[in-house]
Amino acid sequence: MASHKAEEALEAMVKESRSFGVDVTYDDVSASPFGSATIDELVIDAGFGKVLIDELVIEEFAEKEGVLSNIALSADDISASGFLINDNPKDLYEAFIYLLQQKDNDIDLKLALEVDVEDDKAELEEFSIEGDNIGELNVSMEMSGLKKLQGLGSHNALLMGTVMLQELVIHDASVYLQDDGLLGTLLDSEAMQKGVSADSLRDKAIERGKKAKARMSSKIEQQLADAGIALLEGDAITLTLDNDTPVSVGQLFLGGEQGMQQEMQKIKFDLDID
Repeated sequence: MASHKAEEALEAMVKESRSFGVDVTYDDVSASPFGSATIDELVIDAGFGKVLIDELVIEEFAEKEGVLSNIALSADDISASGFLINDNPKDLYEAFIYLLQQKDNDIDLKLALEVDVEDDKAELEEFSIEGDNIGELNVSMEMSGLKKLQGLGSHNALLMGTVMLQELVIHDASVYLQDDGLLGTLLDSEAMQKGVSADSLRDKAIERGKKAKARMSSKIEQQLADAGIALLEGDAITLTLDNDTPVSVGQLFLGGEQGMQQEMQKIKFDLDID
């Protein structure tokens, strides 16, 4: 019975996805009476490329008044195919997709999020991506600015996203990042085009970063320069946001260059290099 209900819910999601031009298929779905559901061989086809997930486990999922209140899931062996990315990626997005389309390359993903609109708070307990030859990203944060989501209903997904982008404020936050192939892929691509070695490009980039840092006056700019240098040198970094300097997402991304600069000047965070 639990598996049947889970499949009904999944089919409803599949039907809704088609209205956005996204085709979703899967091999099998099963569920336990305790609320978890497992979807095998999930394929998400957006028309310009496919995302393939070997196994998606939804451990928790709940809504309150049409707004997501709790979700916890894990996705294993995520890969991609059909994206028009050539062998010389030009940015991090292209490098990421390029690596995901290579044989035996895949990532695992975990997500745990709790939302309480009435109390105006949300906690992203975990968002992590990890893959050999790609790297590792782990993000956690606490947020506010959710009051305007009340009454919108889950069917207004675009409006909900717009409201969150405008109103969301990030408080405590931590970001862990370790590169295991993305930067190397970009350097290899540039080296091939210029007819030089990737190692020489890496060394020059590190040197440019150090010289740029020496000219910087603000602490945050110096920390970001140190973070970039550390990643190029193969180290992992952890950025921890100071709770006394919350970040307005709307001001950061929708306020133009001036708004972004003003918001960046207020931010304080710690940088740990491992």
